Amino acid sequence: MPTRILIGLSLAVAIVVGVSIRELDHERLSALGSILSGAGSLLAVLWFSAGLRYQSKQLEEQRKQFAAQFQHLQETSRRDALMLAKGILDRAEEKTIAHHGSISSTNELLAEYTHFEELKPILESTNPHEVIRAYQSWMKKEGAALILFNGIKAAAEVYLHSIGTRDVDYSKSPEDFYFIYSPHFATLPFFNTFTGIATVLSEFMVRLAPGRNAALIAFFAANAKGISPEIIKMDKLRSDIEKHTKDGYPLPAIAHDL
Repeated sequence: MPTRILIGLSLAVAIVVGVSIRELDHERLSALGSILSGAGSLLAVLWFSAGLRYQSKQLEEQRKQFAAQFQHLQETSRRDALMLAKGILDRAEEKTIAHHGSISSTNELLAEYTHFEELKPILESTNPHEVIRAYQSWMKKEGAALILFNGIKAAAEVYLHSIGTRDVDYSKSPEDFYFIYSPHFATLPFFNTFTGIATVLSEFMVRLAPGRNAALIAFFAANAKGISPEIIKMDKLRSDIEKHTKDGYPLPAIAHDL
């Protein structure tokens, strides 16, 4: 019921009470009093209901205001997170190019990485020095790719935390992280600069993981044989070798007798 009607009814009851007190005798006034008492109780209930509706309306308006403020804060937080992510991505791109040394853009990295001819001597040679030389060449590509994905992962963490994204395993390796979670951020501003190369390269690295791991084992085995086992944690190397074979992957030739 509109408030103005309640005010009118209340005034009408007050006027009736005033006139009745002046004009009616005791008996009629007593009878009218019972009626007016009931009317007063009804008005009290109506006023109480009106008060509740008013409070409810106020709360709804406050909720809308808070929702608008929260949305504004979220949008501001999202923009700030994207700008911070841009800085991380820019630095990662610079470091990627610098580490590789032979590319002028990260777009060239995919073509470089997929020419992995170094893996043949790394995995097949038993000459420590040949393995080490081949691995040093391979690390220009592998290291550059890891730097890029580390940067993308760090930038993505900033953004995903800012929007409250859950069910994300941040302990994943950088390339695995991109391969699994890129749908959450790959098309966003600044991230989309790397989407083409990163999508293909991450899948390539994930599929090549057994060979990449074998190459790392070969490098440490070559150093143990070619330089000295004292510079390598041999127990850790043997543990890596055991896990690699248990996973069903062949060992690099240079690590067979360790």
